[in-house]
Amino acid sequence: MTVALHEIDLMHMGVPGAISAWLVSSSSRHVLIESGPASTLDALRAGLAEHGLDCADLSAVLLTHIHLDHAGGAWAIAQQGVPVHVHHLGVGHLVDPTRLNRSSKRIFQERFETLWGELQPCPEDGVHGAHDGDVVEAGGLRFQAVETRGHADHHHAWHVLDAPDVCFAGDAAAMRLPGTQWVSLPMPPPELNIDAWTATIDRLEAGPWTRLALTHCGMVEDIPEHLAQLRAAMEQQVDWIRGSVDMPRPERQVAYAELLRASARAADVPDGLFDTHVSRSLLDMNLTGVDRAFQTTK
Repeated sequence: MTVALHEIDLMHMGVPGAISAWLVSSSSRHVLIESGPASTLDALRAGLAEHGLDCADLSAVLLTHIHLDHAGGAWAIAQQGVPVHVHHLGVGHLVDPTRLNRSSKRIFQERFETLWGELQPCPEDGVHGAHDGDVVEAGGLRFQAVETRGHADHHHAWHVLDAPDVCFAGDAAAMRLPGTQWVSLPMPPPELNIDAWTATIDRLEAGPWTRLALTHCGMVEDIPEHLAQLRAAMEQQVDWIRGSVDMPRPERQVAYAELLRASARAADVPDGLFDTHVSRSLLDMNLTGVDRAFQTTK
């Protein structure tokens, strides 16, 4: 069986490589991994059109988790009768996204619509929950759910059994800045669990795949090196954040940014690229996520 993979750059906030969806095709059937946020639906439709497709032509959408940058546009596809597969803990939030939207609006306030847009309800009969090890058959292809907690409790990676070298890792393998090997960590509240994420990294490292497709910034070809960087970055950043809890928040955010900038410069990441991708929202999210995970918030 010939399986083709196509990365669709959703150009979130006009930034190349920030968020992608992946089109997996076999013969004349197609499955989408991730929808991206509602704010990039036009870009998703344009990306599909480049392959001669409309959302209604998809056999299924598989989501790694329900955070809005990954799943916020799923409703627009589900409402056209395309089945959506997601971690079983995420089903209720796609059917009734009230709480998810409310919490995101509280965090992002006036920037919510520009960044993400509203997640609208998906048809209840169109959203299917998966458990660890379940195999979803769609578009003539088989995708196996791989429990990958840590970033969120409702996180699955998806292993393409008919293209066994590829695993769609979502945020379980973190992010990279476009065109670089530098690993950027998303550590959001309220479900961040460092021990669970460490176990997930072990599982990703031991898996049968040889490539990890990321939602943020492309394909990882050297899994051991990437995951080694992820482990080191997580240990360094978690230790620093836990040790900085008494610092005033504005100073702490600046100091955390400089910690990351020094690491990025050592990896030859240009300052402009760093500033584009390591946003204030990311810094705040990580500080709050680690504080809450270790109950050190003051």
